[in-house]
Amino acid sequence: MSFITKKVKTQTLGEFLQSRRNRLGLGVAEIARLTKIQPKYLAALEAGHWQALPAPVYVKGFLKTLADVYRADPDWMLREFLAEASIQDNLAATGQSKKESTAMPGFILSPKTLMIFGIGALGIISLAYLYFQVSSLNRGPALEIFSPEADASVDSGLLVVSGKSEPGASVYLNNQLIVADTEGNFRENISLGPGTNQLIIKAVNKFDRETVVARSIVFVPKEIAGSFTASSSAPVLVEVSVGPGVAWVYLEADGVEQYAGTMFPNSSKMITAQSRVVLTTSNAGSTRVMWNGKNVGVLGKEAEVIRNIEFGR
Repeated sequence: MSFITKKVKTQTLGEFLQSRRNRLGLGVAEIARLTKIQPKYLAALEAGHWQALPAPVYVKGFLKTLADVYRADPDWMLREFLAEASIQDNLAATGQSKKESTAMPGFILSPKTLMIFGIGALGIISLAYLYFQVSSLNRGPALEIFSPEADASVDSGLLVVSGKSEPGASVYLNNQLIVADTEGNFRENISLGPGTNQLIIKAVNKFDRETVVARSIVFVPKEIAGSFTASSSAPVLVEVSVGPGVAWVYLEADGVEQYAGTMFPNSSKMITAQSRVVLTTSNAGSTRVMWNGKNVGVLGKEAEVIRNIEFGR
């Protein structure tokens, strides 16, 4: 008699979160904006890097917020997190114990030499640590803007803001969080309003020290003969305008993404579709909609996040 063994694949909490996000068709950047959870913490949750997360009380709040977005059981998610974090802690403790037990045999130091070496090494490490801490506390993070390079006048309402900050720093554009990768690179689409647009790019490190770069961009629309007329074959026409505040906006027409980026005051977007337009905004109080010629008005309160509003025929 022979037996066949099969491996049973179990889904970790990180794999579960990633699968739910992929099922919604959203990236880490969109989830970060919708939930107000920093992208580095979302990435750590999906990768199972529990040591990179803040205190469990904050993680519990993260999981509850994600459970609302993913329509999952928050109690189950919290139990999985605690169980996996406990396993990682036990493995780390076991590895450290084995490392300490494999000391090099036959290497003998006299007590005097060992004491001198230990005191010297401790002194060097302490000085280096103090220097690093003091330097980090007293300086803001590095921040370099690639685009726009300087103040300028443009004839297009679409602009890309790109640059680089130090890894781990949070980057904001006019107080709207934008996503930076693990190396500190960031890139954000923005929609300008006619006239002067003030761009305030800010990087904040873990000590709340910040570096600010300002750009003044003047948008002068081109004068084009005639006027824009929506296609008669598109029964859904949605115009989104932003003001007085800034808003991050996502627009989708018939299941296809049309725009995702930061819209400045007095900027607007016109979207046409055959069946439906889907809108998500990070600032409902500064987002107004005209739907097939009907003034829907302001969508909500200032700084309120509104997700997946559908406008159909």
